[in-house]
Amino acid sequence: MIYSTRMLMFASVLVLGAGAPAAQANARTRVKFGNTIRRSPLTSRAFHSGSSQKKGSVLSRMINNRQALHPARVSPNEFTSLGAIIGGGALAYGLIAQSLESAGKSTTSSSSSSSASPVIIGNPTLKTMNQPTLNTGAALAQAEGKGSKRYAPKLNDLFQGNKKWSQEMMKNKPQLMDKLGKGQEPKIMWIGCSDSRVPENTISQMDPGEIFVVRNVANQVQLSDNSVMSAMQFAVGVLGVEDIVVCGHYGCGGCAASMSNNDHGAPLEQWIADIRNVYRMHQKELDAITDDGDRQKRLIQLNTIEQCLNVLKSGPVQSKRAETGTHPRVHACIYDPATGILENLDVDFEKYMSGYRDIYDLSYAPKKMGLVGSIRSAVAA
Repeated sequence: MIYSTRMLMFASVLVLGAGAPAAQANARTRVKFGNTIRRSPLTSRAFHSGSSQKKGSVLSRMINNRQALHPARVSPNEFTSLGAIIGGGALAYGLIAQSLESAGKSTTSSSSSSSASPVIIGNPTLKTMNQPTLNTGAALAQAEGKGSKRYAPKLNDLFQGNKKWSQEMMKNKPQLMDKLGKGQEPKIMWIGCSDSRVPENTISQMDPGEIFVVRNVANQVQLSDNSVMSAMQFAVGVLGVEDIVVCGHYGCGGCAASMSNNDHGAPLEQWIADIRNVYRMHQKELDAITDDGDRQKRLIQLNTIEQCLNVLKSGPVQSKRAETGTHPRVHACIYDPATGILENLDVDFEKYMSGYRDIYDLSYAPKKMGLVGSIRSAVAA
């Protein structure tokens, strides 16, 4: 890097220096009118002599060619300006590269002298930009105590905690780990909020592989959201989950944001618009609650119930329920981070949806008919 920088700086000096003779030649440029070509002494020899034209410099031939195309317009400062621009750019690039190199060396030396040994995420110096930005597993363990370049104590805790958890699981539940290595057979699908205070496996003390999880802001089930819908289709059609839990939680930031009149910007504003629609549908009940905290809690409950209704509206769930007659069952739950209690709202969705079946129920032909048979049946009807 240091040699290339010096070469760039040296080349820039040469280019800048080359502009001086061109400037002197242009200063002596003779201007004639009529059919006479405008040229300097530097190019006149090449123009009048055929042999010298062949042997002339590249610069002379370039000037002659330009004069042949544009005989009346040759700027006297053209070549001086061009040389100054090229030389100045090369010089600036060289100086910047040299300063960055010095900064990289300073960062490397200060980092390697530190006594801390957290996780290595990557080397910020220019010399190692092509290295991976995150080392995990065995490579991470080997990197500890070897002059880390960036410090991320929480990320270090994450990998150290995983290492401890893995050792404990392999010791205490080796059969479970072997089972998980072969596949998953969850019976519950969890649609929850992205909030870090609601870890479904932790609050339920269930093992890995028992809950199939989708999480987003304010536990939304939007039928236009391919993420949620594809996960639901896979959970119901492939994994065969029998229960779908939609879990809201008190203190939900998404619901709180929807209760304000602020424009939160795209795409968040579009996302929480559905929660505002929930408020609109239940405005009379919510406006009757005078306490702001209690009103927000009730909105969180109603939002969770409405998302359960969206689950029941979806094609994958209706198709599976038409096939089995019983499941997947849908449950609306609320988690309280302050107490750690998960509450089942015990909503009777059959009763809840009874007045809307003509709107939302989808018709599914018997499975044995297949796609072609279903189409023929629809056409015949």
